[in-house]
Amino acid sequence: MRQIGLCTFILAGIIFGFERTAQAQSIGGRSKLDFLQLPAQAKSNALGTHHVTISGNDPALFIQNPALLDSSKANNVSINLMPYLADTRFVNAAYARRVGKSAGVWAVGLQYLNYGTMVETDDIGNVIGEFRAADYGLSAGYGHSIGAFTVGGTLKMVGASVQSYNVFGLARDWGGVFKHPEQDLAIGFAVKNMGFVKQNYSGLSDPALPLDVRLGITFKPEYMPIRVSLTAHHLNKFDMVYNDPNLFFTYDDNGNKVPKKVGIAEKLSRHLSLGAEALLHPNFRVMLGYDHLRRQELRLSDRGALAGFSFGAWMRIKRFEVGYGRSQYVTGFGSSSLSIVMNMKNGFAKETVKVRP
Repeated sequence: MRQIGLCTFILAGIIFGFERTAQAQSIGGRSKLDFLQLPAQAKSNALGTHHVTISGNDPALFIQNPALLDSSKANNVSINLMPYLADTRFVNAAYARRVGKSAGVWAVGLQYLNYGTMVETDDIGNVIGEFRAADYGLSAGYGHSIGAFTVGGTLKMVGASVQSYNVFGLARDWGGVFKHPEQDLAIGFAVKNMGFVKQNYSGLSDPALPLDVRLGITFKPEYMPIRVSLTAHHLNKFDMVYNDPNLFFTYDDNGNKVPKKVGIAEKLSRHLSLGAEALLHPNFRVMLGYDHLRRQELRLSDRGALAGFSFGAWMRIKRFEVGYGRSQYVTGFGSSSLSIVMNMKNGFAKETVKVRP
């Protein structure tokens, strides 16, 4: 079974994983199926969305990085509910299982972003009916552990529908994680959303997937009950700045408007996401996150408030784990996630947090 799993993802990469990779470079509102960049569970939402090395029993973490599929996810099922923008609803579900006695873990996941029912009108505004719109993704992932290393891959069928217009395609994620055998330290990477999509309506070109290359680290200082995660995301595109000339400008010596230049430090910072967990108790934690790109893109022109910040909490009750995460977008508005994880067999293994006095 182990060899079958590895061969499946290698073959998939040869067939379509690298097809039209150049088209998958679009980000920042220029790609299709951007729901693939949303956090699939409350913990990711609370810590800053992009992390690829965070720990936990939630099998939906494989949607963040397939290399997170290890023995801790086996026999667990989860569901995540996230009310999103303008009364839309984002739902994620996942289940992981070890097959046989191999070192590999399989998982399946469902992502569904429901935009609800909309009124359909003709060219002059007369109501002629209603239609629905939604984005969706069905994933199958496999993670294989070799000592301190875990490698994994995910195949995804993705699509979107608005009335009779559809976008559909195939995508692949792959990644790796190293977990130190003695210290609370994990280093990993993930390449997300490699593949292609098609549409059943005419356009200037085929749409692109939101390709995202990430590199991250999670560690706990030896003498502190805090676990920190730092991730660099969208490494496939250096300049992430949208410099609106109508908002960000200065004047030259002749009084003409000149777009402001963005420094190297700011461009680098927009790739970083930071999260921290306060390990208050083996069964309870508080989380805080910060995403600099989100803050700079969503803050108001006169103030930033809490844009880009996120927070949440996690607790375990016997065979259940409940997580809550909230990301703040603009002043007075954000998005919350609620995740529930259940073990289908003997309950979760207790995690021992060692803190030296």
